[in-house]
Amino acid sequence: MKGRLTLWNLLGALLFLIGLAVFLYAARRPPDRVENPPEPVVEAEAEPREVELKLYFAGREGFVLERRTVRLSPFESVLNRALVELVKGPGIAGASPLLPPKSPPPRAFVAGRTVYLDLPGAYRKLGYGVRGESFLLYGLANTALANAEADEVRFLLEGRPAMALIHLSLADPIRRAR
Repeated sequence: MKGRLTLWNLLGALLFLIGLAVFLYAARRPPDRVENPPEPVVEAEAEPREVELKLYFAGREGFVLERRTVRLSPFESVLNRALVELVKGPGIAGASPLLPPKSPPPRAFVAGRTVYLDLPGAYRKLGYGVRGESFLLYGLANTALANAEADEVRFLLEGRPAMALIHLSLADPIRRAR
């Protein structure tokens, strides 16, 4: 009977220990979830005020820009109000809504020069094709960039980073055109 301390047994044990170290290191990584998202955007103004919002809706050949003047209540965010108004639908001819009526608006967070839009899980069940999903994501991103001092928009799905809504990737941010 051969001894147990052979070259192949030593290599097998070394490979096992390397695999165990990789497994333990991967288990310590933080989860792919936003545990403590930034606080919602709150304006510093304490007085009601009127602002002009820029809302992007779907049109025949691309996006239709609607400028809508609204009165914000004290401490109401311009960005969050713009998203609420976007869900309400267009008020001009030639524009189509991005979402069905009574859909929940996404929650918006700002960190540095990045807007995070947290999409509700119901957006996965809209049944949109590639074109409809493109209008939805880019309409939300264009509206967010037009109403916030930011350079890019990143999407979350139910508080977590997601690879895609249905058809389109959410991995990369949508950046402001230069």
